[in-house]
Amino acid sequence: MAAEPSLFLPRSELAAPIVRSAGEGKTVGVVRGRTTFKILPAETGGAYAVLEQQVPPGSGPPLHVHRHETEIFYVLAGTFEFTVAGQTFRGTTGTLVAGPRDIPHTFRNVGPSESRLLLTVIPGAFAQYFLDVDGVADDDLAAIRALCARYGVDILDTC
Repeated sequence: MAAEPSLFLPRSELAAPIVRSAGEGKTVGVVRGRTTFKILPAETGGAYAVLEQQVPPGSGPPLHVHRHETEIFYVLAGTFEFTVAGQTFRGTTGTLVAGPRDIPHTFRNVGPSESRLLLTVIPGAFAQYFLDVDGVADDDLAAIRALCARYGVDILDTC
């Protein structure tokens, strides 16, 4: 008996293989750091997006909650402090953290130098936020909050 196609994902989310080497992909500025799209949501029919984030020391987003997405973080380099569902813990290279939708979460680079995360966003529509925030000043919290609200993300704390 054949399995029924998923209602969540398209029958085949990729039209062709994607290969991006180190340093390849569209890069944007995101609140004191940089994000490189390894897989754009448009390339997967919106099913997911994969981004590499370069986060300066002491930086990270405010506590927030996604109403539509799950985010999966994988620490590529450095040390991060994660808070998910009220629990705080440290993650070093090789740590994976999955933050389900409707669960408050944040992270912060607590190491002495720039650190890197690989972020998978499911479904991928929220990844457009990173393209949109590229043109917003890092200290324009009202504009960042409004942009987040447009994507169904509630900021629960300030930076």
